[in-house]
Amino acid sequence: MFSCTELKDNMKENGVEIKDNGAEDDARNSADIESKLEKAGIIKAPDGGYGWVIVFASFMANVLVDGIIFTVGQSMLGLWEKEFESSKMATSITTSLLSGCYLLAGPLASALANHFGCNVVACAGAVIAAAGFLLSVLVPALPVLYLTFGVIGGIGFGLIFLPAIVIVSQYFDEKRALATGLAVCGSGIGTTLFAWLNPLILHATNNNWRTFLVVMAVITLLCFLCGLVFKSLQPTETQVEEVAKIAADYMEKHGIEQNGLDPHEKLSGAVETTDSPLVAGGVAIERFTPKSRGAQSNIQLNGRPFLSTIELNANRRNKSDLWSHNDLATIVSKESVADLNRPLSRMNIFYPGSTVHLVARTGGSNLFPAETRSRCHSMIDHKSSIYLSTQMLPPAEEMGSSSGGITWSAGISAALRSMLDMSLLKSPSFLILAFSGFLTLSCFFVPFIFLGKQAGLKGVSEDHQSYLLMTLGVINIIARVACGIIADHPSVDPLVVSNAAVIIGGVATICVPFLSEFWMFVAYCVPFAFGVACFAALRSVICVELLGLEKLTNAYGILLLFMGIAALVGPPFAAFLSDVTGNYDLSFYVMGTLMTLSGLISLPLRRINVRETAKRNVNDAVSDVELDHLAV
Repeated sequence: MFSCTELKDNMKENGVEIKDNGAEDDARNSADIESKLEKAGIIKAPDGGYGWVIVFASFMANVLVDGIIFTVGQSMLGLWEKEFESSKMATSITTSLLSGCYLLAGPLASALANHFGCNVVACAGAVIAAAGFLLSVLVPALPVLYLTFGVIGGIGFGLIFLPAIVIVSQYFDEKRALATGLAVCGSGIGTTLFAWLNPLILHATNNNWRTFLVVMAVITLLCFLCGLVFKSLQPTETQVEEVAKIAADYMEKHGIEQNGLDPHEKLSGAVETTDSPLVAGGVAIERFTPKSRGAQSNIQLNGRPFLSTIELNANRRNKSDLWSHNDLATIVSKESVADLNRPLSRMNIFYPGSTVHLVARTGGSNLFPAETRSRCHSMIDHKSSIYLSTQMLPPAEEMGSSSGGITWSAGISAALRSMLDMSLLKSPSFLILAFSGFLTLSCFFVPFIFLGKQAGLKGVSEDHQSYLLMTLGVINIIARVACGIIADHPSVDPLVVSNAAVIIGGVATICVPFLSEFWMFVAYCVPFAFGVACFAALRSVICVELLGLEKLTNAYGILLLFMGIAALVGPPFAAFLSDVTGNYDLSFYVMGTLMTLSGLISLPLRRINVRETAKRNVNDAVSDVELDHLAV
């Protein structure tokens, strides 16, 4: 595998002449400006202070959301079977829709939080989920329950869950592993708490599931209080002034001299470019070229234009007054700098570990072509660029004309495109990772729903059945903490840990039909809970190591789709097998096999990724040399 420099030297030896014509000097100048803008415009995570309030609120949101999702199936399915005289498969669709829509709503929740803020989206999610539960009280038939309880409730929970994770990442960098670990521990504690609480509520309501859902709706509304706490970080006045000064210096010293155009003409033309990339929808300086498609910026981060809204704000001002430091300072507003710091602006927003170890995780060679096509020296030296993500500036017809800004629909659409770019499926490594996740999630919720029923068939009392869910919750907490430590130590291979945990959990699930005593079922909870906890906690870390940080947001969005679909089909399929056989033995055989297979197909993933990365880097280096040669 050749580096960019080695490949260029090799081509020179073979008679290929390569000239830079000052391009490298321009790149260095741009890199200096980019570095200054990053330092000035990106809000530094406080790694404490109010952030710990955020962690507690996120923890409580996880307690409530995951506590309900993981335990409501065992509490409700039996009652719904009797009420609607339906099969196990038909009834299980309700809870599978709840968990499936909870995951499928992830990309939408992220896009909405990116535009409206985590607090608004989480509060809206609490209201939507509670409304879904309350509407379920009135349903006359099971199919209506699919919509109210499953779809509406699941989407509401999804709108709570993603903002609760994203907001923690905004407040923590160095201590993110600890903060995220504490927040997601709410999942295990919630499972334990509601496994104990649900039977008490049912007993108090005389096993009336409609009254039970009213209580669940009230509990869900507590997430509204959590959402109120999720306030985004805001830039200081000093920060805004510093960004404005850098922007003004660039306009005066670089933009006008290089382009040689009247600044008013340049400014009016920049707004109408339709192919210009945008980072975070933030403050902006385009190249100020005349009206044309595909104009590119001189200031770039990750090989893309960094700024793009100063021109939009400037349209509302007299252009003849623009070209001064003072006037530019009024255009670069606090809001425009805040836009730069929207959640999806940071490529590491879904990374659960400390960002201190990101360079060790990414290595520098796992970036995709958009990154590696940049000149070798800028790719190596410009380390701080790994913290910024990419979103595309919408076409001109999607831009707001009255306010000079980007419409809310265009902003959400851009965020969704950044998360759901299906071209990532061309990567063999990611395709295996996604399919592995699909298999694991097919089995993920099955023990939470059917383990108690299987134990009941073996003579375990109903009171003891709830203890099994409590055990799953406790082990989940321990496993999450362990995975947080793993995520914070680059020397530990998360792929090996995840594969081993999933395989062991799958094999244990295959053995469930052979269990006959209560203590045996408790023992089973240990490997299964460790398996699913490691899978959930380490997935983002594995994505970063295999695909590079630049693709984490995209990978996370697509993985949520795969996992959401798996959660939709897994429990009903297990219930169908139970309807056919009259017991749950075949269900656990099949689901355990799928989970084991999930870990097995991921065993060669590291080797496959090494080959894929080597091939991609050589191709990108060749393209880089060819572009340099053509530029001569």
